[in-house]
This record gives sequence, structure tokens and C-alpha cells, in this order.
Amino acid sequence: MINVDDALLMAYVDGELPPEQRAEVEAAIAHSDDLSGRVAALQASVLPYRAAYERRPVPPVPESLTRRIDELVSVTTAQERRPERTSRRFAMQWAAAAFVAGAICSGVLTGYLGGMNPMKPGVDPWVRSVADYQVLYGRDTVANIREDKVSTEQVLSDIRQRDGMPVNVPDLRQAGLKFKRVQRLNYHDRPLVQMVYLPERGDPVALCVIEDGKGDAPVKTQQVGEMKTATWHANRLAYVLLAKQTSLDLQALGQSIANGKAAQLYGEAAEEGARDS
Repeated sequence: MINVDDALLMAYVDGELPPEQRAEVEAAIAHSDDLSGRVAALQASVLPYRAAYERRPVPPVPESLTRRIDELVSVTTAQERRPERTSRRFAMQWAAAAFVAGAICSGVLTGYLGGMNPMKPGVDPWVRSVADYQVLYGRDTVANIREDKVSTEQVLSDIRQRDGMPVNVPDLRQAGLKFKRVQRLNYHDRPLVQMVYLPERGDPVALCVIEDGKGDAPVKTQQVGEMKTATWHANRLAYVLLAKQTSLDLQALGQSIANGKAAQLYGEAAEEGARDS
């Protein structure tokens, strides 16, 4: 019986296994709910970095950062005794680009990226980081992603059970937005949920949620760098709806989500409705 560990599952999700081994893994997944759930979570964590960076020029990577990445890759390889995934996928500049993109969402490089999107009074740091990250997304980044119901429900279930965040995916089709995927990212070791939608034309629209101890606050719109944003707080969660060069009324759309007028596409209410029907 094949031993299916996380390293093998990552290689399977990345399409790096030979046909015979891939068939063995698929057979194991078909007979294990645990393996099926782990594969769904891994598939949901795959970010289309290459498409994003092919669309938008990457800021010059400082030589000191390149040296530091070399050091990190060397240390990781020596400690784990296995190839590092990103270094196998891309050349060094792609590894640096992926590192920068991930660091934006974790808040590691907010100082370095300050020139791209200077801090404005009244902008929460996490909103600024999300705006810096989301601006990398273009239409081509998510256009070919297919909505995966099983993966979406698994990710939401993990977020509710592991993080205690009652996050739902609103149905925004009436606003002309097609849901693409939900992901669990991180900001300063805090879970950050990103939901991505695609309009008929133009760049993606994202709804991001993070746990926040602040009290409820109404919808407020403002420009953050290149991104138009609508933010609000409800039930100890902070929300930001953001888009670039959009004709959408983010204020009205944010209010419909905040007031619960937008139907749920995925979430507890959607699940109850499916059971009742």
C-alpha cells in the first residue's frame, strides 16, 4: 500500500507525479475522506503567481533580498533534505516574486512596499496589505479557474472549525460578479479569508475577511493606492471589498453584504437551504 504523505499530495496537486504513481495516489484518495479533504485544502492554497506577474511588472528585487532568499532555500533544503517547491517551479526571479507576494499578505515587507502604496490616515494596515496584494491580480490570473464546490465547502468548514470564523460566501451574481474561489491566507499569523469574483469585463473583485476585536462599523469607501475599497466591521470580523478600475458601486454592494441582503452562495444558511430542499 502506498504511503501518501503531505509531500506526495503536494506533488500530486502540482501535477509532478508520473502516471503510475499518480494513479496510485488517486486510488488512495478515492478510498479516504481524510486524503480527499487534504487534497481539497492544498488545491485551494495554490496561487496563480505566474499569471499575476506576467500581467504586472515586478518591482526590482533588492540584491540583499535575493541573497537572503538563497540563504533561506539553502537552510530549508539542508534541514528538510528535500527539494524546495518554489525553487523547482521557477527560476530565482520567480522565487523572489512569490516570496514578495506572500510577504505582502503576511505583513513582512510592508516597509519595503511603502513606496507603492503609502500609508493614508484612517487605513487599517491589513487593508493596505490586502490592497497591495490584490493589485497583482489581473483578469488572466483567475479567468481559467473553475468554481469547485467540494473544495470551497472544505475550505469554509476548516475556517469555521479551526479558526472559529463564521465566514460565508455571498452570491453576487445580481451585481454581475461570478464567484471563482475562496482561500485561507495569513496576515501576521492571523487567518485572512479571500473570496475572488470575476465580472463580465475588467479585473477581479475580492472580498476579504479577518478577525478583529473592534466594534461594528458601517460601510465606508476610500481609495487605497490603485484599489477602490469598501470596509466595514460586524460581529468581531472586519471586511474589505476591493476592486481596481471598476464601475461597481462598492458602497451599495458592501451594504447589501453587510446587511445580509445578499444571498449566500456557500455558508451555513446556504447549507440549511440545500437540506430543506
